[in-house]
This record gives sequence, structure tokens and C-alpha cells, in this order.
Amino acid sequence: MLVRLTYILVIFIWATTPMAIKLGGDTLSPIAGLTMRIALAFAVGSVISTLAGFSGLRIRRHWKLYFAASISVFPNMALVYFAAGYLSSGLVALLFGLTPFFTAVLARPILGERLLQPRKVLGIVLACLGLLCIVLDDVSVTGDSYIGIGLMLLSNVLFSASALWVKKLNVTMTVSPVEQALGAMAFALPGLLLSWVFLFGFEPPRFSSVSLGSLLYLSLFASLVGFVAYYTLLKHMAVEAVSLIPFISPIVAVFIGVVLVDEVVSPAILLGGGLILLALAVHQGFWRIPRGLARDG
Repeated sequence: MLVRLTYILVIFIWATTPMAIKLGGDTLSPIAGLTMRIALAFAVGSVISTLAGFSGLRIRRHWKLYFAASISVFPNMALVYFAAGYLSSGLVALLFGLTPFFTAVLARPILGERLLQPRKVLGIVLACLGLLCIVLDDVSVTGDSYIGIGLMLLSNVLFSASALWVKKLNVTMTVSPVEQALGAMAFALPGLLLSWVFLFGFEPPRFSSVSLGSLLYLSLFASLVGFVAYYTLLKHMAVEAVSLIPFISPIVAVFIGVVLVDEVVSPAILLGGGLILLALAVHQGFWRIPRGLARDG
């Protein structure tokens, strides 16, 4: 039961994160917002772990796992933050829903597993048609929006590769989800800080009530709680079951965007999104309960 509740929690976090990222751009640059988010989450998580008796990171023994997990933070999350500046929060979540298809393609070279069955190939074809509908939409996707789409597709590749690599390493390592989350953030922070200072130029952050609320939510809930919950799922569930989460979260994300900030959803976006969700259903075999959900772990 605990694993199933964690599954629902991750869906909620993934559905609300794109909106929180977009709201955080009120006064914060993407790289500044992300760096402070991870730094605050790591600091608070370290304090809580110390008080709870956690022994700390074992870098010499688990550095490879920390590095593999950190890819999902940097550069992956940086790409999502920059994409949010070009796309609506609902579209960001919808494009992130393409992750399972990249997972299926990359499973062979990383895990040595053959996941591209005929049903999944059909799902990939439907997803490509849905993506084509979105790209060709002249109402919601114009000009620089194509940059955002490109960033999200690259993010899908990095996130899928990271998840598969972590799953592979978890077979031979016994590492708690808390340690994985803190290790990922610790290994991602140097790249974030260096990028902020040397690539984008450091400027003292300015906060509004909206951007401050966004930062606190993303740091303490989406990052700290979300990372631990996500790595818990990776440890106790099949990768395919975890990758089913993007099937549900885009629907919630689009609804939140429309209701809270009046984001526009054009017919082409609805058609493309519908095709992507249909593709996910075909890809995952919606008539079957994913193996990872069939047990409570």
C-alpha cells in the first residue's frame, strides 16, 4: 500500500511541477531558480538526515550511482526550466509524457533488455504523430516555442537514460532512496553553480511572493519529497511501471494550467495530446496492470 501511495504522490508532484517552475520565472532566471532549489533541498535534506541518524554519503563506494542519478537533475532539469520559458506548463508536462518511448529505445543498450515489441513500436508511431500535430500547431506553438520543444525532447533522452542507469546499478548496490536523492543533488550542484556563474552570469536573485513560494514548494516538496519518492519507486517497481506516470500527470497539468492561469489549449494541442496519451496506453498495454503496480513492494 505504501508503494501505491508513493506512486500517487509522484503523479501529483509531476503534474504540479511545470506550473511551479513557470511561476518561479516571475523574477528568477531558470538557472538561478534551479540552483537555489537544489541547494535548499540538499541543505534541508542533509539536516533532516543527520538528525535522523543517517550516516552520510558514501562517495567512494556509490559515486557511480550518485552520478547516474544526478543526470536527471543536471543537465536534465535545467533543460526543463529553460523550456518552460517557451512553452505552457501543460505542454511541458505533455512532452515529458514521451519519456516511456525513449525508455523503451534506450533499454537495449543500457539494460540489455529488448522492450521494443510490436505493440510498443505502434505506440511510438502514434506518439510521433501526436508530436507532429503539436509542432504544426500555429496557435500555441510559434517562433521560439520550437526551441522549447527541442529542449524537452533532449530532456526526455537524459531522464530516460538516467533512470535506466540507476535501475541497472541498483541491482548490485544497496542504497536507500534518501541517500540516492542526496547523492544526486550533491553531484548536480557543482555543475549548476558553475553554469550560473560562468555561463549565464551571476546576478543577485530578486524575489516576489510568487517566485519565493515557487522556490519553497519546488525545493522542499517537489525536490526533497519528490526525489525520495521517485527513487523509492525505481527501487521497488519495474522501470516500465514507473514510466507510466507520465500517462496521467499531463492531464492533471493541463487542467491546472487552464484553471489557474488561463493557459490556452488549441484543438491541435488537444489532438496531439490525445494521440500521445493513446500512444502511452498502447505502449504500456492499458488492458493490463503494470507488473510494478501488482505488488506493494
